[in-house]
Amino acid sequence: MLCCLKFYRTDHWLPVCFFSVVLLTGIAVHGDYGVCWDDPTQHNLGLVTWDYIFGKSDALLSNENCYINPIVAAVEVIPEKIFNPKGEALPNSMRHLSNFIICWAGLIIFYLLGLRLFIDYRFSLVVCLFFLLTPRLFAHCFYNSKDLPFLFLFVLSVYALIVWVQRPSWQAVVWIIICSGLLTATRVAGVFFPVIVLAASAYMALEKKLQWREAKMIASYFLLFPLSVYAFFPSIWHDPIHKIAQVMALYSHHPYDVTTYFMGETIHSLNTPWYYIPVWMAITIPVAWWLFSLAGIILCVYKILIKKNQLSVSWLVVILWLVVPLGSAMAFHVNTYEDGRHLYFVEPALLLIAVATLKKIYTTAFLSAIYAQIVKAITGALLIATIICQCIFIVQSHPYQYAYFNLIGRKYANDYFDKDYWGISYRNALEFLVKYDHQDTINVQWKVDPCEWNLIWLRENDRRRLHVVPYEQCDYYITNFRSHKPSDASSEKIYEVKVQGATIMAVYKMHPPNILFNVAP
Repeated sequence: MLCCLKFYRTDHWLPVCFFSVVLLTGIAVHGDYGVCWDDPTQHNLGLVTWDYIFGKSDALLSNENCYINPIVAAVEVIPEKIFNPKGEALPNSMRHLSNFIICWAGLIIFYLLGLRLFIDYRFSLVVCLFFLLTPRLFAHCFYNSKDLPFLFLFVLSVYALIVWVQRPSWQAVVWIIICSGLLTATRVAGVFFPVIVLAASAYMALEKKLQWREAKMIASYFLLFPLSVYAFFPSIWHDPIHKIAQVMALYSHHPYDVTTYFMGETIHSLNTPWYYIPVWMAITIPVAWWLFSLAGIILCVYKILIKKNQLSVSWLVVILWLVVPLGSAMAFHVNTYEDGRHLYFVEPALLLIAVATLKKIYTTAFLSAIYAQIVKAITGALLIATIICQCIFIVQSHPYQYAYFNLIGRKYANDYFDKDYWGISYRNALEFLVKYDHQDTINVQWKVDPCEWNLIWLRENDRRRLHVVPYEQCDYYITNFRSHKPSDASSEKIYEVKVQGATIMAVYKMHPPNILFNVAP
């Protein structure tokens, strides 16, 4: 009986258990996250996209966000359309759950991609674990409906490409066309993928691995790719040529000017320094992941330049996935802000390189058995210690994992970088305030709009008690310190949320005159 169930095949049941635990965990905690900056706009975009697809309304065409993942936004309102929930809080939680399930499915694709690259399910599971134990990525899986679905669509597109690279077929080409079309229709940065396809094809041609049959497949891909983008991009259906030109112009010179607190200064997104993305990556990705990644990159360079070894096409795709978007962002000073979340989609490539280093350490014969044991012991100790520390942080800091900084960044986080730029912790601040003050009228002011949107979590009578008044007249001031160095608004701080010792949210009881410390709202 046990043999029939194949319990002895860990490669069968362990991945199933792993992804089942991830799914159940996500279902259990998805309702703990507050409303973020993008939630209202993405919700509205999903509704108008749904109505446009089914011919009920043309409101999508006048929506200012109509070019940012309309299909994903529409998918995430499907549960709302089916169950028609009452109120505002439940639909928000349902969208967070939908976003998580999309990411969970994407994580499975990431596992399958790992199998293609590592040919070993254990290392494929490790790379998925690395992803989940990168706290910012974990938290964003629940509410970031722009960057995380795009990240996993990039994973899906790379997976389809590597399937074709390893065994070229017309069926694989069709999947590449579909996946990359959906990717680019979700965000214009998807055009990096055809660049990767072109570079990989050129490399195959140089290595004489691209025969006439494969060349025809690549040519077909480039011919049909625009049609695939069109099919998944409802915002351009009515006028594709003009709208595509408009979209490219919009995102090559992104007009939105957003301020971010970066390295002790308030930075405008239209004028970010070239090192903006690398700095954010350096201080928010766990140090151990960086060490393994850098070791892998150095080893790769050594093999190519010194040993003159050939790089496999599959791993070339992974390296291009990391280098092309990141290099372009740095070279052209693209408009970006917050923690560089727009480039999150390159981080899976970094994690794949990190795990490739681990595999090299544990499966390669060293010159000395003693030397090999020492290297493996040090690597294992670092890996286990990091996994334990990351698990503890994710549990203890829930639901504020998005404010994570690694060992390098956390000592500078409080005074030099934005933390809760999403405004999600306003939910907890409001829930505290209505319990703290029992008066019928609570005069309050807050830093940014997400505080108002998080009122949906309060009972109706508590909402009526809160009155928004000018800053000079408020009894309480709530702030997430967005875009400036944290400083006290009054001498009486009655509530704060701290992550790794840095304050990401505070509620102040104000005293006349309210502006004691010259803090502008």
